[in-house]
Amino acid sequence: MAPVAPVFVNVRDFQAVPGPDGRATCSDAFQNAVDALDKDAGGIVFVPADPQPYEFLRSVLVDSNRVRVVGEGGRTSALRAIGATPPLTFGLRRVTHGRPLSDGHWADLRGMLDASVTDQRWGCRTRVPSPVAGGPTSEATVTLPCSPFQFGPTDGDYWAAVRQFTVDLVVRNDVMPWSVQPLFGMVDAFHRPSPFYAYVNAHENPPAVVFAFRTADGLHREIRIPFDPAQPVLRCSFQLDLDARTVTAWTNLRQATQRVQVQPDLSLINDGWTPREPGRELAFTPNWYAPFRLAAIGPNSSGRAGLPGSENDPVDLTFGALRFSDVLRYKVLAQGQEQEDANGKVDDRRCLTVESRVFGALTMREPVHKSASGVPDLQVLWEGDVGVFGRGFFVPDDLHEYVEGNGCEKLNVRGFSFAPKAVHYGQAIGLGLLYNFSMDDVVVEFGAQGLSSHHFGVSYPVSLRSCRFEHQTDCAIYSFGQYTTATDLALAYYGRSAFKGLRSRVAYRDVPCTDSAVCESVVKLFQTEAVLDNWMIDFEGFHSDLPRDSYIWASLADDIGGPTQLVVRDCVGSAGGERTVAIRLVGSERGALADVHKGVGWCKVERSFNHHADPRMPALIAVDGPLWQGLYEGLPPTGMALAVNTATPGASARIGVGTVPPPVSAPPLAPSPYDPVPSLPGLIGYYRADALRSADGNPLRDGGAVTELTDLSPAHHHGVPTGSPALFQTDAVGGLPALRFTGGHYDFPNLQGTSGAATWFFVAKRLPTFDSAPGRPGSLRSNGQGWQLDYLLMSRTAESDTEWAVYAVRSTAGAARRLQTYTNGYPYELRRDDRVRTVGWSAPVLGYRPDHGHMFQGLVATAILCDTALTDQQIADTCRYLLNRYQIPL
Repeated sequence: MAPVAPVFVNVRDFQAVPGPDGRATCSDAFQNAVDALDKDAGGIVFVPADPQPYEFLRSVLVDSNRVRVVGEGGRTSALRAIGATPPLTFGLRRVTHGRPLSDGHWADLRGMLDASVTDQRWGCRTRVPSPVAGGPTSEATVTLPCSPFQFGPTDGDYWAAVRQFTVDLVVRNDVMPWSVQPLFGMVDAFHRPSPFYAYVNAHENPPAVVFAFRTADGLHREIRIPFDPAQPVLRCSFQLDLDARTVTAWTNLRQATQRVQVQPDLSLINDGWTPREPGRELAFTPNWYAPFRLAAIGPNSSGRAGLPGSENDPVDLTFGALRFSDVLRYKVLAQGQEQEDANGKVDDRRCLTVESRVFGALTMREPVHKSASGVPDLQVLWEGDVGVFGRGFFVPDDLHEYVEGNGCEKLNVRGFSFAPKAVHYGQAIGLGLLYNFSMDDVVVEFGAQGLSSHHFGVSYPVSLRSCRFEHQTDCAIYSFGQYTTATDLALAYYGRSAFKGLRSRVAYRDVPCTDSAVCESVVKLFQTEAVLDNWMIDFEGFHSDLPRDSYIWASLADDIGGPTQLVVRDCVGSAGGERTVAIRLVGSERGALADVHKGVGWCKVERSFNHHADPRMPALIAVDGPLWQGLYEGLPPTGMALAVNTATPGASARIGVGTVPPPVSAPPLAPSPYDPVPSLPGLIGYYRADALRSADGNPLRDGGAVTELTDLSPAHHHGVPTGSPALFQTDAVGGLPALRFTGGHYDFPNLQGTSGAATWFFVAKRLPTFDSAPGRPGSLRSNGQGWQLDYLLMSRTAESDTEWAVYAVRSTAGAARRLQTYTNGYPYELRRDDRVRTVGWSAPVLGYRPDHGHMFQGLVATAILCDTALTDQQIADTCRYLLNRYQIPL
């Protein structure tokens, strides 16, 4: 008869020794204790108190149901991370669908690395064939949470302060040929670089390693580095200098191991790169939450992920090296010359070496580490030059299995600390896929994040009671996809935020927050619904201009089936500055519009931030558009505005006392009836529904067919219908009429432009379908959620199928080909590609894409076509005029 598994174990019985004497074995002892519990009933892992902490080099994976790690007190039973790896990780299963991850993911690099590497190294392989014929493959990618790869160098301000950046990469394609394969990087919830990602595109001419990054000005930038797709092992290094605006690159072009300098293609580096503009500094956008992944690019820490916005089949890649430096490491020589640094020729060993200013490297010097029962523990070593190290995790591609009923209590869990220097690396407690997780009477210290979520899926409910978090350098608690309740928490001496949530729903009550010397926003809510009750936020111990942005920052959520709700009750703060507000409500993106994916936001503030407020603060609440609305209950603050808008050309601050203020539009450009459109340069088409007349000269009736679009410009390029004419709809927007398209379109047989440039405006509900040259090279056309020039250049725009908006697009001619979009007067996205053709014209069409068969189903009130690239001021003035004329709320 098999022995009965215990439901109570003492870690001392598994040779867990506190203090430095047990450092090398403590992780295994705790793991063995967890694994000894009954697999169905779970049980208690008891941690006896001791004057010395239990020290951990690896994370203990608590991946069985109903396991609780229990100590004797929140200060007396201490777990301490020696590296930047959490002592405890809950909800990351080592065995999924009944089988563990293959140990072949720790790939032997003999034969892949060059002769300079004489010791054994183990790389990271993403797709391992079954050792049994016909068996399932083992698929996994690597995630590196709270590491230098995610957060940048220790003094890099989460990438925002990095001026120079060098990357070394060695990767093998195990199943040739190369195609379009993700390499590494980070994207946010909108699939934008955060701040960068890299992939291989062998389908381009020439084939390229693509490095895409985003700078603080909001621009998406790309570097293309030529490589040889005939070589199964890619050896690539590149370095960029954001101050000098230079990029240098090396690959093993047309050879197996030798790296030579190659010419990077900067045609997609976007605007403002060269020449350097006075006062325009370039910086990486900071990373707030995007996970760093190897062999995948996506906002989640698991699952298949190809290029942003798409998924693909898992790729079989083996990574032999990945190294990040914050200096320019290599000599700039002539094209075709071998790569050199201060030590001479560069080889694979150099790319595996941690030297000065290498802040993060996968040195590949650890083999697979297994539990007592032979199950791999999923962990991958990374190292940095100041003595820091930590571990990332292999995550199975099909990770969907939850862990139920886990928790911890009466413990002191200490994350990584590198005092006196603040190092924003490491989790103290990691959370994966969980049902019914709780923490009681736990003191969590140090690390970048105290309680830290992986991006795996929704976890609920998570319950926190009587816990204290201290000295985290990024945030005390980070929540992803969680339904969480918390009471009686203390958040002390945190970093950028005390609490940070993404796509979560949380209720936190009775929370005192002490000082932070670097706080941006105390609470940062990305697409998160929250109830914040009785928070006391104290900044008296530090500078009076903190927090730099707000006490509470919240953005709108997508696809939640209703409004994003924020409730703030009985909260108080004690300091601020001229740019600080108590609550900042944003639409996630400038020019945000309500549509099927993004609803409105509702904010209820009760008796909060109305005393002890810094008199320099301009307002209690700041909003950037009409999608947030709400009420203040109680006595409003004195000496400052209740709510202000933070947008230009104007916006609605729809927070009031007793009633929600109505939405407002932009102020008038000039006294009515001033119309700036006829005086616009290059005007070749001006169409307004309210100017249309029937054949007898009378105004059109409601529901009548529009048989001609009359051009109000001197060019007289009238439009004629094909198929079902649009229907005239009176009082459609701001008391003015519009055209409802029902399946037909309008041709403009004589409409021509000659400059190669264009600026267009549309007042519409949904982005109109317009094509300057259907099926012809050089066509500028709407395409999906944006505008496309030729076949290469695409810029997105905000769009709504429920709200009216002013859409604008500008395309330049000349040496610099820029495509800029605008929504409601806000610059939305600028892309530049100097390779594309200029705008061409050939029988343009409104309401139809012949090449796609797409029929526009929406309303248009005005269309303005200019055969020139208007100035920023001309675009701003025209948008403002249209917004005011049609009373479109902002």
